[in-house]
Amino acid sequence: MKYLSHIFQPPLLNQLAFYSLLGSGFYIVLLWSPNILGGHLSFWTQIVIYIFPWLMLWLAYSWQVITAKEHRLEIILMVVIIILGIVNTSLSGAGSRSIDNMRTFLLTGLFALWASMFLINNPRRRQMFDWFCAGSLGVIILVEMILSVIPGKYGPGAFEVFVLHPIPLGTLIILLSSGPVRLIVSKNSTAKLLGWLLVLLGGSLIFLTHKRGTWLALAAMLAISMLYLVRRRKYLVISICLAIALILPLEAQRRFARLDPNIAHHVSILHRLELYNFALHIWKTHPFMGIGLRSFTHAQYLPDYHLRNQELHEFPQAVAKLQTLDNMLLTGLVEFGTVMTVFYLGLVIFILAKYCRRLRSWPESSPSDWYRVLVLLGFAIHSLTYDSLLFPPVNWLFHVQVGIMAGYYASDTAPG
Repeated sequence: MKYLSHIFQPPLLNQLAFYSLLGSGFYIVLLWSPNILGGHLSFWTQIVIYIFPWLMLWLAYSWQVITAKEHRLEIILMVVIIILGIVNTSLSGAGSRSIDNMRTFLLTGLFALWASMFLINNPRRRQMFDWFCAGSLGVIILVEMILSVIPGKYGPGAFEVFVLHPIPLGTLIILLSSGPVRLIVSKNSTAKLLGWLLVLLGGSLIFLTHKRGTWLALAAMLAISMLYLVRRRKYLVISICLAIALILPLEAQRRFARLDPNIAHHVSILHRLELYNFALHIWKTHPFMGIGLRSFTHAQYLPDYHLRNQELHEFPQAVAKLQTLDNMLLTGLVEFGTVMTVFYLGLVIFILAKYCRRLRSWPESSPSDWYRVLVLLGFAIHSLTYDSLLFPPVNWLFHVQVGIMAGYYASDTAPG
């Protein structure tokens, strides 16, 4: 009995809940793939792994999980999003598929945010999470690079071990990059060397995937970091931003005008451009509650759709085969629906804005704290090229990073 009473003390329960969150993340990030362990665990076993940290949170915090005043708006928004998710699946044209995907999205995403908001709320735990990211990134880099050079190997293709495709692999590296950055800003020379090594190897792995979307996300992160370094020269920063805002649309329009549907390399770009118009076409039929997450009913909207680019003859066949809009924002508006997407974006933007205000009010905030904002920027840009949040490892890491922001307090003795 004494042993049990010791276990159920609130501080220890809080610690156990935190480690259960990292344990769940260890499975989702490193073992979830069907190429590793995911294909050998039952659906309900995985569901228990996803939700266990949130259940442990209740043991540690009791009713504060839903009544905490400092997180009142965040909790209200998350509850509303969960309810809207349930409504979305009930209205889906393929409920059985949508409910499975919505359940996974919410449990590996929103519930992870909820748990991390309470459990990763002090400098020490933020540091431990970043160490977890550094370790996970090291494992991913090592495995992916080794398997990519083994001749005649069997199993998954190159750079498809952990997240099944090179595109989300790039996002995974971006989201895990808070780990090496934590090592780089530390005072330990060995940790700095290890951090730079991880950055170099992670960048090399991204380069080897040959994905333009990932390179664009990294370029934006680099540009913003440079602007941050010269932030005291505000007129220079403003001039650069205005120049970029003027040049990019003109350059993009010039390049798009030269695209030829008869060239295979150009077809994929034209396909993505056409998807914007097609997404609008679907959205008009279900503007508020959406067609259901991953209902795979996009082909139903092709018969009455008129191609904007009449030379793109293979577009209907591509849509019917792929059943994706290749853009997380478009997927949100069309599949989640406008209402759920607006509430979701409102939650993320509110947390991000509050986090930035807290960092500004704390002059001693660490560069690693500001770097989390840069991670979200890279994630947002890369999400415009594919459905990022539908990959559990990416979904979990993104929402935990947002949860860390939600749990950050300027009253901490020292930022982590």
